[in-house]
Amino acid sequence: MTDAQRYDVIVVGTGAGGGTIAHRLAPTGKRILLLERGDYLPRERDNWDSTAVFVKGKYRAPEFWFDKHGNRFPPEVNYYVGGNTKFYGAALFRMRPEDFGELRHHDGISPAWPLSYEELEPYYTQAEHLYLVHGRHGEDPTEGPTSAQYAYPPVQHEPRIEQLSHDLEKQGLHPFHLPIGVNLTQDDRGRATHTSACIRCDRVDGFPCLVGAKSDAQVICVDPALE
Repeated sequence: MTDAQRYDVIVVGTGAGGGTIAHRLAPTGKRILLLERGDYLPRERDNWDSTAVFVKGKYRAPEFWFDKHGNRFPPEVNYYVGGNTKFYGAALFRMRPEDFGELRHHDGISPAWPLSYEELEPYYTQAEHLYLVHGRHGEDPTEGPTSAQYAYPPVQHEPRIEQLSHDLEKQGLHPFHLPIGVNLTQDDRGRATHTSACIRCDRVDGFPCLVGAKSDAQVICVDPALE
């Protein structure tokens, strides 16, 4: 390896983990190499076509894996810059404090993590700000302690969902707004403003975002890191 090919950091994969690390390290001046087996996902009409995405599997990796019995199956994974965040539903939950401890499952015990929720909490806050997470801490009774409110207000409910939320509250339940990572600005009625990247479409979970408004690792981290 020549000096020109030497790097201080090599990041394997550009998904949620690798992409975020690259974004964090980019300002340090270090020589950083990103390794990604996929290409950039093309922006095209099929991004929002249900048949192309789910029936034809246009964006799935054309490969098969094998289970312990030797039977092959399609893993339904995606190899693109941004990884599987290109197709996720943009919901960005925190793990719960108890998730970091020893947990008993049907098949055995999952050992405790070597670090606690409290140690990770400040980094959750930073990540939520980076990924433009909209939400409201305090609504979900199962969430852990937080050091700061979300930087962006929750995505307002559609009228029918708003009514359902009120009905559930009357039953003593605790519905809450999903923490959603999206580049959205809303007016007082919850409609996307004319300056908003997000247009509040119904093509989010499972679809790549045609307008680049979903907070995926490519849009939020990789592209800015490469600038």
